[in-house]
Amino acid sequence: MERDGKMGVQLDGSIGVGVSRLEVIGGPSGRRRRTKAERARIAAESMMPGVTVADTARKHGTTRWQIYDWRKQMALLQNSVF
Repeated sequence: MERDGKMGVQLDGSIGVGVSRLEVIGGPSGRRRRTKAERARIAAESMMPGVTVADTARKHGTTRWQIYDWRKQMALLQNSVF
């Protein structure tokens, strides 16, 4: 499929007309459920000297903001226990 010297993708339908069919592929949503122990371990790992939150997030396939949230939850739990 080449048009104007560029490679492109053509969905079912004519050029210049809206898409008449769109296939949605089912499967895992991309969300991963982690146990409290896993979240605590990852959060603790991110607080080690010389370790960045961004590197830890990348290593474990999560976001920095998720790790910051887990760290906050850990701090709240520690304060409520004592």
